Amino acid sequence: MSEGKKVIVIGSGFGGSVAALRYAEAGYDVTVLERGGWISRATFEADDDMLWFPDSGRYGMNDLQLRGRNIIPWLGTGVGGGSHVYAATIKRRDFFDDFPGGITYQEMAPYYSKGEKMMEAVTYPQRAPYNELQSYKIFRDAEKRMMRDHPEIVEDHGDILLGVAFAPDKDSVGKTFTNKYGATQRYADPEEQKLLGGDIDVKNSLDKNYLHLAQKHGATIKAFTEATKITANGNGDYIVDYKDPRKDKNETGSIECDYLVLAAGAIGSTELLMQCKYIHKTLPKISDKLGSTYFSNGDYVTGMIPKRGLLFSWIGLIGALVAAFMGQIEIAAVGVLLYLFGWLISDQKAMPDSGATNSDYIKFRHRDGSSQGLYLEGGRYPTPLKAVVAIILSLTGNYQPNKYKTINKIMNWMGTYVPGFELLERTWPIPILMMGRDDAIGSYELDEEGKVIINYPVEDNEEYIAYLNKLGKMLSKKANAFFIPNGFAQLSKVVEIPHNMGGVSMGNDITDGVVDTYGRVFEYENFIVMDGSIMPTSLGPNPVGTILAFAERSMEKVV
Repeated sequence: MSEGKKVIVIGSGFGGSVAALRYAEAGYDVTVLERGGWISRATFEADDDMLWFPDSGRYGMNDLQLRGRNIIPWLGTGVGGGSHVYAATIKRRDFFDDFPGGITYQEMAPYYSKGEKMMEAVTYPQRAPYNELQSYKIFRDAEKRMMRDHPEIVEDHGDILLGVAFAPDKDSVGKTFTNKYGATQRYADPEEQKLLGGDIDVKNSLDKNYLHLAQKHGATIKAFTEATKITANGNGDYIVDYKDPRKDKNETGSIECDYLVLAAGAIGSTELLMQCKYIHKTLPKISDKLGSTYFSNGDYVTGMIPKRGLLFSWIGLIGALVAAFMGQIEIAAVGVLLYLFGWLISDQKAMPDSGATNSDYIKFRHRDGSSQGLYLEGGRYPTPLKAVVAIILSLTGNYQPNKYKTINKIMNWMGTYVPGFELLERTWPIPILMMGRDDAIGSYELDEEGKVIINYPVEDNEEYIAYLNKLGKMLSKKANAFFIPNGFAQLSKVVEIPHNMGGVSMGNDITDGVVDTYGRVFEYENFIVMDGSIMPTSLGPNPVGTILAFAERSMEKVV
């Protein structure tokens, strides 16, 4: 039955990769269209080449562009989609009472297991060198105190399932190996900064599992191929127009298929369908609910700075410099002593640029007391001085992800023996990544250029953000740290969102949704949407596990 039947999959993220493999396994002729290119350590640079700005000739894997007044979606481009830019966090949702169709956790559990197995998800390892990292220890100790002191709001805490290849022993860190699917990977090295390319080939990205196997079963992956229009023939077939998005390319084309899967992410899928419904008018029967919902999953970032001895050192250093400039040697000497006293009583530096983002979590109840309301997780980032060095090396053409280890060693030496650098190294905050079931519901609309913008009522989340800040302060207190609120978001009302959802939300019928609970588009046969756009609400936990589970569930039903 599948022989000769053609399937087009638009997008190679979590939903699209599942569809590509399962259709290919069943013998269909599968073609995957991906607007980005193949992701490689060899071509990664730390300057703006890592960003997606095709109009400026930039084709990196991180798409961060303001959409409307309040939202900067963080999207993934490249073969494997968001699996290259997400934090490798794979969580389950505990309940589905707020979903249509009577879905239950018991129904979803086997599909969660299937996705976790494919992604080779494991908990953060309790072995060297991973469990020796100070940021990890600080966060884990604070979690335990939160659970002990606030059992009325803390549901759980611990290590997260991560799609990361951790070394089996200390000697294997950073080494190359072949995974169980036959793809080449590397074992995670905590000294290679992840946002600067250190997780390429380390994360179990989709090009190393689902897509790798799909190709083995005959699927074709067309990189730098961006779908621009979908036309329904009226007999169940579809024509997809596409272009090469690169600035110096003018290649366009079209391809016909019997089965169509749209998996371009919440922003991409919603935008393409709205263009086809309202501009091209090639999919006129799409539900009027299209674009009526946008969810941010309550994404928010704050931070904390371990404070023991910090104020003494800063006051002493600044005082010593000012006094020396004014010729007050005795006062300068007192400042030096105060600086040294702060250094003496300080804990080990947090080093928030080392290790895995989201290695651990705290799960809180919702504000109404129900389960799985929100999460706080420990973040990592390239600290500013080291990031600047990496970018300078990129501009000279001399940066590769493994160079960060050298940068790390040099800057850590300076942070040990040079007072100003030492104090800065002690002062960098540890990010607190927050997400949950928030209150605001946005919507999409097309601008004059045909791009979707997001209308998002940030004021509806004021109570939610206040609760996040309260929990962040509580966690910081348990960690003996200063709490750092998100001043940029509070002042600008602009939030960067990695977990964009909604736009093509599922419903019971065409009057309250665009697709059914399997992602099948109402009024259009053989057409499935399979990504975060079909989620009908903010999930609470990181959404990747749920997107994978729904995709596996849909493919089992459809194929």
